[in-house]
Amino acid sequence: MSLRDLVYSDLTARGRTEAVAREWGAVAGEFEEVCGCKCAEIDPEEYGKKYARADLTLYLASLRKRNLSQSTIDKNLKSIRLLSQIQGWDFPKLSLRRTSPDDIKRTILPLDHVSSMIQMGKSLFNEHELCYLALSTTYGLRRAEMARLHQEDLHDGTVTIHTAKGGRATSQTIPPEISSFLHHFKHYEPDSLTHMFHRLAQKTGLTTAAGFGWHSIRRGLATELILADASALNVLRFMRWSDASARGEFGMLAIYAKRDQARIDEAIFKIHPYLPFWREA
Repeated sequence: MSLRDLVYSDLTARGRTEAVAREWGAVAGEFEEVCGCKCAEIDPEEYGKKYARADLTLYLASLRKRNLSQSTIDKNLKSIRLLSQIQGWDFPKLSLRRTSPDDIKRTILPLDHVSSMIQMGKSLFNEHELCYLALSTTYGLRRAEMARLHQEDLHDGTVTIHTAKGGRATSQTIPPEISSFLHHFKHYEPDSLTHMFHRLAQKTGLTTAAGFGWHSIRRGLATELILADASALNVLRFMRWSDASARGEFGMLAIYAKRDQARIDEAIFKIHPYLPFWREA
């Protein structure tokens, strides 16, 4: 079995999403291309040997030559660390440069870009594309949350969002501005959703470099809500950050403050930066 398949199967068996299993499996596949596969069916002479520090440094050198950011390298190494656990070899200790905030690329779409996508999209996008754009701009959905949506999650006046990042499933109010667009919901897998985002950007003339995606809309929404003086705790709960994140930021307040999602949604919708663009003809 290839290293790609080993990692993919392990993550799938543990209930990780298809997108994560494929992504981590692809990293293991790259490692195999650089360092070879120590298994009998590929090379009988290598069978029984284990990967060592020399293999990992060879792989790291290949990543450096591609000019990848330190944060991307750190993410790739998580897949190789998992591979070492699956195969039973010791992951060597390495002294790597620490990732600074400047190394992490957090793309964001500003208000004028999002408003253009909505307004131009009404005449350029198909009904399924408009549905996902409405969901993304209203709730700031992560791609994983969009991929977990199914028709049965759309109820009369509410949508059940199966939250990523350790949060719980959340039932959120559907505002009247987008309700008609959600009638055309169709389930899509993560990769198709990624392609959809870039297709929408291209149709509306937006230039989206590497790193841009649905999360860029999420970051823009969070930014605009804070600039509109929304309660930080309301923003955190509206956008479905985990309870652990809430406690870390707000201490015991996040535990004692009653969570009334309908009231939170109502408060956010009053100052929501994108809903007015869905309302306009």
